[in-house]
Amino acid sequence: MKEQGSKRNMEDLQNIEKSQESPEQSNKSDEKDSDTLSSSRVTQELEKIKEKLNQTEAQYLRILADYQNLQKRSAQEKEDLYKYAAQKTIEVILPALDTYDYAKASLKPDSKAEKIIEDFNLVFEMLIKCMKDIGLETIEETGVPFDPVFHEPLHQIPTNELPDHTVMQVLKKGYILNKKVIRPALVSVSVKHDESPPEPIGSA
Repeated sequence: MKEQGSKRNMEDLQNIEKSQESPEQSNKSDEKDSDTLSSSRVTQELEKIKEKLNQTEAQYLRILADYQNLQKRSAQEKEDLYKYAAQKTIEVILPALDTYDYAKASLKPDSKAEKIIEDFNLVFEMLIKCMKDIGLETIEETGVPFDPVFHEPLHQIPTNELPDHTVMQVLKKGYILNKKVIRPALVSVSVKHDESPPEPIGSA
């Protein structure tokens, strides 16, 4: 009986000691639980950040690939533009070339000069028509005031029959493409003729 009583007393003492643990020990236990919880949250946040980074990287790689493909397409389109820039112009001129081929095929060794000239004029007229279809105009009018935008002077011709600085001759035609001068006409221009006799040498 004494032994059982002593055992109970020992258990009671142990329970009392446990209940009388210092607050520091209890706080340490709470801190461990809090640290464990905080670590778990940090791990979760890190996983979320990693996932977002992976998504952002994948999106960046897609955008980069799209941009590189766009660059390649643009370069190819630019190359094609340079390569085939004259295609429409050539297509417009083809009828004139066809007319030339027909005229050439119709020529015979005994063809008369009038026939040759007629065919030549036909080809030339067709060519001019084709040029007009793409917006080409000629600068070849005479008797108009000199304009440095449309004319380039080569000669000055003294005369009083025309106003000063009038286009008298067109030595080489100029051309305008869609309202833009691509080559001014080479012209001779009138200048006022001074008919007064020279003053005698030594006159006051």
